[in-house]
Amino acid sequence: MVKKLHEKIAQFKDAAMIREKGLYPYFRPIESGQDTEVIIDGKRVLMFGSNSYLGLTNHPKIKEASKKAIDKYGTGCAGSRFLNGTLDIHVELEKDWLHTLVKKMLYYLVQVSVLTWRFILRIGP
Repeated sequence: MVKKLHEKIAQFKDAAMIREKGLYPYFRPIESGQDTEVIIDGKRVLMFGSNSYLGLTNHPKIKEASKKAIDKYGTGCAGSRFLNGTLDIHVELEKDWLHTLVKKMLYYLVQVSVLTWRFILRIGP
């Protein structure tokens, strides 16, 4: 059974044929930093597979903040917050995020209230 599998694998030539035609898109080395555009084979191309759709991967402020965080915390938490503890930057981020969320919610609630009262006052009972 293993021998048959090896024979089938040896007979598989589709990827090699596609590569010979220059159409094989996998594992092409990127010659620049990850961004919305990258350099591949000396050409500038759009990067649709990246998570950097906002273009922040190479933003100078993000890079500087990352360097500072690495200097203080290392390259990662080495485990989950549940087992290894919560970093102070997690708490700070959550407070900032919650503050922003509450502010936006209050803003929208005020807007809805104002619009509702305007509607009620114009239409009447």
